[in-house]
Amino acid sequence: MNADASRHSRIYGGGTRLELTRTELKFLLTPDELVQLANQLPLVMTRDPHADPLTGEYTISSVYFDDLYCSRVGDKADGVEFHQKYRVRSYAGGPARLEYKTKVGNLTAKESIWLDDPMRDALLRADAEGVSRYANIRLMADVLVRMKLDDLRPAIVVDYLREAFTYPIGDVRVTFDKDVTAYLWESDPGFRRRVLEPQMTILEVKYTGVLPETLRKIIFFKNFQIVSYSKYYMGWILLNP
Repeated sequence: MNADASRHSRIYGGGTRLELTRTELKFLLTPDELVQLANQLPLVMTRDPHADPLTGEYTISSVYFDDLYCSRVGDKADGVEFHQKYRVRSYAGGPARLEYKTKVGNLTAKESIWLDDPMRDALLRADAEGVSRYANIRLMADVLVRMKLDDLRPAIVVDYLREAFTYPIGDVRVTFDKDVTAYLWESDPGFRRRVLEPQMTILEVKYTGVLPETLRKIIFFKNFQIVSYSKYYMGWILLNP
């Protein structure tokens, strides 16, 4: 880890340390680009089994946490390469998970734990006393430290539809994220805003090691517009003009 990453790990990192072995690339797709990729990928990749069999998609709802100073947003705006974030996420309306993600440049790592209802509720209330009941679980203990030191609490909810494909070599995962919306945690969901123009889609390409050449030729048939910001950052900027 470089000096900048190490410095921010000490400031924000709690006790969690993950090895950054996974590459994550993000791009913005036009409707025509989406159609071409969506037609080609099923020929060589497997559709995510959790998707709706009719639409091939599933919903993702994420509650992102930030501290009193909105450090996760500020770091990105300041060009800091090292990022960490906590979120409570559910896939296709299923059980919630607490996820912790670290990113340095295009390299990422993530770990998660399943949450029962009392664990989830304590996190979403930013109830340090409630979270402390689960301090024997390392990830919960890390959040507790951030709550006490930085006033970490829910900040923004980001919802979207995802279509996902997998490939075993390199543990490749390619996703199309569309209909991305966001609203402030303490506001009514009716005040949600669109993060992207309705016709645009975010392409994410994730892999460990090297992306197989077969997939590289299919996916990168042209130079797509690079997305430099996370959905959380884009949502926060939109909702806090």
